[in-house]
Amino acid sequence: MARSVYSDAKILLLDEPLAATGAKEAALILDVVRDLKRRGDVSIIIIAYNYAQILEVCDRVSVLQHGAITFDKPASETSVAELTELVVAEYRTKRAAGQKAEGEP
Repeated sequence: MARSVYSDAKILLLDEPLAATGAKEAALILDVVRDLKRRGDVSIIIIAYNYAQILEVCDRVSVLQHGAITFDKPASETSVAELTELVVAEYRTKRAAGQKAEGEP
């Protein structure tokens, strides 16, 4: 992430940037994301499953399921509950059909 920031990247793709970090480190990363957002000269795509953190720093939230965007809204128009329900609904549908949900052994 630091290399991208200092190389003047125009697009920053962060895949689970807060995974395996403590609260202090996560806060620092979110601060960097906020600073980049304020600068306005870089597009940032974050892939993450912590919806509260996503809603905290993102302008828009999209959910990609099986290669298709199934949900796309401004972050201000959704909630952790709504995003969680999307994932739970898919899990329930698969379970009802006798299929294993993603991540299940």
